[in-house]
Amino acid sequence: MIRKPYAGLMCGGILLGYAVSAANEPAPFPEGVEGRELDYSGVVMEIRHFDPSQVMVVKVDSCIGKVCRPFLVKLTTPSSLPSVEERDRIDFTASVSPLAFELDLPGETDYDRPLRLMGVVGQTFVRPDSLNVSGLELGMMNAIRRFRTDVTLAIVDLPVSNGCKEFLNAVLTGDRSMLTPDMQELFSTTGLSHLLALSGLHVAIIAGLISILLFPLALVRRGRILRGVVVVTLLWLFAIMTGLGPSVVRSVLMVTLFFIAYSLQRQRSPFNSLCVAALIILVCDPNSLYSIGFQLSFLAVGSILLFAEPFNPFPQRQTLLHGIAAYPAVTLAAMMGTAVVSAYYFNVFPLVFLPVNFVAALLMPFVLAGGVVITLFSLVGLTVPFLPGMVDWLFSLLQGSAAWFGSFSWTAVKDVDVSVPTLLAWFVTLIPLALWFYRRRIVYLTASLLCLAFTFVTVIASERPDEMVEVYIPRSKHHTSIMVRDGGTLHVVTSAPERTHGELCAEYRRKYARYMLSRSIDSIHVVTPVRYAVEPLEVCGRRYALIHDARQISESDEGSGDRNCSGVHLDYAVICSGFRGDINALAEKLDVDSILLSADMNTRRHDRYFSELSEAGRNVRSLRRSPFGWRTESVGLVD
Repeated sequence: MIRKPYAGLMCGGILLGYAVSAANEPAPFPEGVEGRELDYSGVVMEIRHFDPSQVMVVKVDSCIGKVCRPFLVKLTTPSSLPSVEERDRIDFTASVSPLAFELDLPGETDYDRPLRLMGVVGQTFVRPDSLNVSGLELGMMNAIRRFRTDVTLAIVDLPVSNGCKEFLNAVLTGDRSMLTPDMQELFSTTGLSHLLALSGLHVAIIAGLISILLFPLALVRRGRILRGVVVVTLLWLFAIMTGLGPSVVRSVLMVTLFFIAYSLQRQRSPFNSLCVAALIILVCDPNSLYSIGFQLSFLAVGSILLFAEPFNPFPQRQTLLHGIAAYPAVTLAAMMGTAVVSAYYFNVFPLVFLPVNFVAALLMPFVLAGGVVITLFSLVGLTVPFLPGMVDWLFSLLQGSAAWFGSFSWTAVKDVDVSVPTLLAWFVTLIPLALWFYRRRIVYLTASLLCLAFTFVTVIASERPDEMVEVYIPRSKHHTSIMVRDGGTLHVVTSAPERTHGELCAEYRRKYARYMLSRSIDSIHVVTPVRYAVEPLEVCGRRYALIHDARQISESDEGSGDRNCSGVHLDYAVICSGFRGDINALAEKLDVDSILLSADMNTRRHDRYFSELSEAGRNVRSLRRSPFGWRTESVGLVD
């Protein structure tokens, strides 16, 4: 290792990474607090306002009036009052439990994954009357973060359309909660979703605007250094205000490194700056490595540095043509590194990204720069004549072009299921392709083509779903559903009323999209059984039934045939929230092998039933504690 410095540096880097990861391990869930209603105090780190609820991440540092080791908690309150903002100190009384991790179905969308990456270890539900805002948390960082609320309010007061307000709030504050689902869908399918997430493009436009405003400083001695200091300082304030997202921090770090190299009269290296930015971010927050924003941001910049120049058909000496061709070249290069990864996460592959991004690249600087100017004037209570209308018109032109491209049926390939082997094979393909562009050896082109062929093989191989029948009972606090996958159909027997079947289908398509894609499920069939009868669902020799009313037993005795519970054998009886009878009497009357207590039951009733069944020696399982899943090679669903 002494003779091989690079090997020594790599080994040292691995050891340092392990040490940094261990040092940044989030605080564990505190012992002795689960299931107990206690008084807590903490600082709101992030908040999302819904109608009418609020969901926030709170850094708890006090329990029962005593200072404790800080830990992060996901707090939900069903009211918009009291009004809570970021960096407020709040006091609340609640029972905190560990943040659930186990998923109900394979491939299920994990909405709490970003929270776990932040280090959130607990979750709680707080009544509005148990929540109190005690004041503002002091500190410069907290004051800068709170400034984002002022910017949002200033944007809301702008004399522009609602769509323009939503867009400006997303690109200037990083808060995408105001965006409508239609706008997010439009930008996603046309390949413009990167405009809604703060990235190097936004930082570059803001830095250029600041540099133009400070141009007089460049006319004096050492004015360029002073202008650079001001630009870097304002960019860091912008990064802090927007939450220090990985893509913004990466961009500001690279600008800072370029400025330091310029000040010291050193040669600037984009690749070195990119790697240094990655190291700094990962040292401060190792979990950023698993963030989608971190991955897409660094892949996009790395791919641009590798492929943008080779994709440009005009040499640099032809300045005008080279500059015009740079727009599609940069877009194509960025898509080379991010398209497959984006399809892996979001299951959408845009096909018109080149023309629509070319239009966006021309309009975005003017929309964002104009938005910054009118927002700054709005913060001080002034309005610039004609400028808001011009910004609104440019945004409508941007949105209209995206809508026009998005109106075609071939705009994007939706419901794309990219497997991990396909993802890895694609990036293995890019390595010899980059070597061929720079060294022009036929062996690299041949290797790239062979790797590309292997990538297509992985795509074809991953499109063969298995033919197994699967039964799942997901955990829900509002209803209980038995989900049976049989071929390309997902059968759902649920306790939810029929009027909510449409909402239930939409929720399942959104939450279990990856599961359905991986198994080529194209339809959902939802049924609510008769409320006062036992209607078994038979799946490959096993019989299930939802029991959500005590009258199902008593009234079944009065009937005949399948509705006579004395002649019904059940492998699993799923007890739902509506059941309030004698659980042991139900177990004796029904010929049932196992009883499943659903997650939507009242907590006290659930625990009482579990204890009574356990003491009676019956097979009982709590779906609140773990989901139910069963798979079989047999095919054929029997109703």
